[in-house]
Amino acid sequence: MPDQKESGEKLAGRLYATLRVLKFIADPGSGVKPTVRDEFKDKDSPRQRIQALKLDLFENLVTAVQKGRHAKAMAEVFGAMPAVVPLRQSAIEHNLGERELAEFNAGYRAQLGILREALPKLLD
Repeated sequence: MPDQKESGEKLAGRLYATLRVLKFIADPGSGVKPTVRDEFKDKDSPRQRIQALKLDLFENLVTAVQKGRHAKAMAEVFGAMPAVVPLRQSAIEHNLGERELAEFNAGYRAQLGILREALPKLLD
């Protein structure tokens, strides 16, 4: 569980990791299995990366449940979302500077680690 005093950028990193895992659970064949190599580089925007996932939360949830794929895993991921949403919109809106990028990547790695621990059969 994230610390409530984490920066908006770190929470944005956690959110991105959570959404990447959600996309993978819904469509394992999509080729988007989250790894630590997916960290952001300079001139990266969290919003653009999240939009590039082309998530349809309703469709993703229905697909995972109706096709018998990992309904419990999907519940775990959906349950994690409220705690990782940054309170400041600016944390996901713009390209990140060096400090913000480091915070974002630290959040991404931390959340991916938590989800790997919770869902080892899917993410290892």
